[in-house]
Amino acid sequence: MRSPTLGYEDDTEISKSEIACEQLTEAITLFLQQKFLCAVTLAGAAEGIFAGVLNAHGEKAIVERSVEAIEKLREATGLEAMENLPANRIYKQWNTARNAIKHHDKNEECIVTINFFDEAYWMIKRALSNASNLGIPISNEIDFENWCILELHL
Repeated sequence: MRSPTLGYEDDTEISKSEIACEQLTEAITLFLQQKFLCAVTLAGAAEGIFAGVLNAHGEKAIVERSVEAIEKLREATGLEAMENLPANRIYKQWNTARNAIKHHDKNEECIVTINFFDEAYWMIKRALSNASNLGIPISNEIDFENWCILELHL
């Protein structure tokens, strides 16, 4: 059952990829405006949608490919990369910040300690990688990359 409408605008039919593209574009805009908290949330939403679309096409998202690379490194070197954590714990660790600012469970602390800049940067990079693997251009990706070169000397 649909929610009643206020009549301001008609329903929109839009693909999940288009939604993620708009979310990521806005996340980058917010990042460039140094509004990092909201950038994490939007980039995280986009990253999740792009990952789901990749999986639906039988492809792996960047986090899955990264975990596979870690596991291959462990096998090849015998090193305990990422503290020898299993894949599901690595995913959870990588999504801790995003989930901390999106959710609250009754047994959690009401205060979080987080580096919003770092988390926004890495979530945007993850989302950009997934978008690229889907062949989806992000209109302001170059602005993000240029900012990183100028400000972070990357």
